[in-house]
Formats: sequence, structure tokens, C-alpha cells
Amino acid sequence: TGLLQCCELKDINLAYQLNKALEKGDNWKFLDMDRLNSYWSKFFSLLCMMEQIEVVLKWYKETSSSLFYPTPENILDLLQALDAANQLEVIPSVW
Repeated sequence: TGLLQCCELKDINLAYQLNKALEKGDNWKFLDMDRLNSYWSKFFSLLCMMEQIEVVLKWYKETSSSLFYPTPENILDLLQALDAANQLEVIPSVW
């Protein structure tokens, strides 16, 4: 719910604070796998919308497949972020 509010507000700083709280200790265990994947999916979409492409790619490489499986929407968000940053040549490296 908190991340949904961050997305609606487009507040990346609040999302980072929420993420830091989730990563502290075993807090992530309070979410089942479906909710955890949904969380990472929403967080990544917000990153694509609000962050510099270098930051987006760093998060993608660190979390994709290890913490969450990108949805088709996440891939579209990533492609749009790459396009907006004029970085389409990076596409093969994220595939």
C-alpha cells in the first residue's frame, strides 16, 4: 500500500525510504512471494519513470531475476526509459 502511494505521488525519495525499511533485517519476510514480486515490479516502474537511466539499469541488473521477475509492463517501462534517455543501443545488454 505504501509503495502504491509513492507511485501515485511520484515520490521516489519516499519509495527509497520504504525500500530501505523493507531491506532492514528480515522485514521482507512479512510479504509473501506474490506481494514481494508486486512490490519490486511497482518499485521498478517508479524508477523507470523518475530516475536517470544509469540508476534504472543498475537496479534492473541487481534485482531482475534475483529479486523479481520483470512483467511485460516492467519491460515496456524499461524500453520507454531507454528511449527517453536516447539509450536504445543498450537493449541487447538487458535482454
